[in-house]
Amino acid sequence: MRSRKSRLALAALTFGALAVPASANAATLSITGDDGVPQALSGQTIRNMSPQLAVGINGTTERSYTVQVIGPNGISAASATCLSSPTPRTVNYQGNGVYTVYVAIYTTLLCTDTPTTGSLTFAIGAGVAIATDPNTPLLTRQPGEFATIEHRLPVTGNPGADTYDVLYSGNPALAPDGGLVGPSQNAYVDAATATVPIRFSEPGKYSVVARARVYGGAATPWTAPLALRVYAPFDFSTSSFPDSRGPSYRLRVRLREEDTRGGVRIAVAKRWSGNAKYRTLGTVRIRNGSFTKRFTLSSPGTYRLRYRFQGSATTAPGTVVEKVRIRRTVRFSSVDAADHELTYGR
Repeated sequence: MRSRKSRLALAALTFGALAVPASANAATLSITGDDGVPQALSGQTIRNMSPQLAVGINGTTERSYTVQVIGPNGISAASATCLSSPTPRTVNYQGNGVYTVYVAIYTTLLCTDTPTTGSLTFAIGAGVAIATDPNTPLLTRQPGEFATIEHRLPVTGNPGADTYDVLYSGNPALAPDGGLVGPSQNAYVDAATATVPIRFSEPGKYSVVARARVYGGAATPWTAPLALRVYAPFDFSTSSFPDSRGPSYRLRVRLREEDTRGGVRIAVAKRWSGNAKYRTLGTVRIRNGSFTKRFTLSSPGTYRLRYRFQGSATTAPGTVVEKVRIRRTVRFSSVDAADHELTYGR
């Protein structure tokens, strides 16, 4: 049975253990918390993945000590053999769970007498979190642009972590350890902004998982998968008038996202600016990434063609306004390149 002296010695724990005066006549244990400040070891749960353990002795009746920390996997996470100074020891993270601290206190400087022994515990519950606003649609790129957009996902890191693993994939299946199954792409944590920069080259559904690691140690559990829906913008690859003989014109549009499905509502208004009301030309179906429309304009001049798309599984809702100049002639295209402008909107 553990002696009463042992129980009292290990129970006399106070904040700032290293500053306890010699008259206290009791060994003290401290562990650094999530803020890096030592705190009395009292069975608490911390998130710090690289905590520092310190043993304080009074230096008179207590001259030396040994200490060992056993992690939740049963393996030594830290140890010190016969020390007399309160040198902190880093506890090697071995995963979340309970860590047991065993201490032996000696009255001789070289640990040669029979020690007073005891033990205390603390727990580590480390983890990260990653999120984004589910109400904000993510686009592969801006309409009319070629460069992909850099999206930044907010991430909550973990104290004491050395690095982070971030994976994302279009495969929603999870491995037994919570990671992603099959090929995946790597991202990184930008510590300066506490975000994960990610770019998507293709629309679709994506899963993102993350975890924290320490060098030479273990990793936290993977986060629950963050489900993202990424869309291509509604924009045009080409727009032309294969039949330019008025007053009946035939329009052909090819979309940049060829997997787009659904209908496009087309309307026309006179002049490139002003308050002229749009007149509907009807709705056309997108087939194989393109659509055509024949319509009639009674007089030449400048017009605005408005295309509205309600969205699909691959393409975000959007509006395109095309400014064209109509000339009643057979020898030239009805849309002059210099008088042809596309404006993209939502």
